[in-house]
Amino acid sequence: MANTDKFDRLKHDVISHGGFFVHFHFDMHSTQKEALQEIMVGFISKLTKENGVKMCVGEVEEAQEYDGDYSTTARVSMLIEDFATLVRLTLAYTPIVVEVEEPLDAKIDAGELQNALMGISATNQELTQHILKNGMSEENRKKFEEQMARKAALGKKIKKMSEEEK
Repeated sequence: MANTDKFDRLKHDVISHGGFFVHFHFDMHSTQKEALQEIMVGFISKLTKENGVKMCVGEVEEAQEYDGDYSTTARVSMLIEDFATLVRLTLAYTPIVVEVEEPLDAKIDAGELQNALMGISATNQELTQHILKNGMSEENRKKFEEQMARKAALGKKIKKMSEEEK
């Protein structure tokens, strides 16, 4: 009972300061049942150490066999400090389902929304860079890196101007 009270107090504190109580659902597949369970537990352990995660608990289902391969799922419940962290974790860990338990009517200010959107943009740019770099000649890669450096400088300038306006 004491753990429930402690959790309820922490959840109230996190949510009242703009945080979220969410459940991420993951699936994983392997040819080795034991390794699959261990990998999923390690995956959840990594989530617990992420910046902005105030509490994290995961439940891993018993792996099931399907035609010689194994599959398992996990439900990871987390208290996350803000919307930008929720977006970042969703992009980084790509759960198959995200359930927002609380708050039911999230209020997000423009600055927090802007930070989250900038995080999405940065992640997509990194992914695009990775894809393009691995399929480019050295000369094209050099040009691409120069373009990205100019974009980064422009992005910093725009962000600074935006912050100064506020």
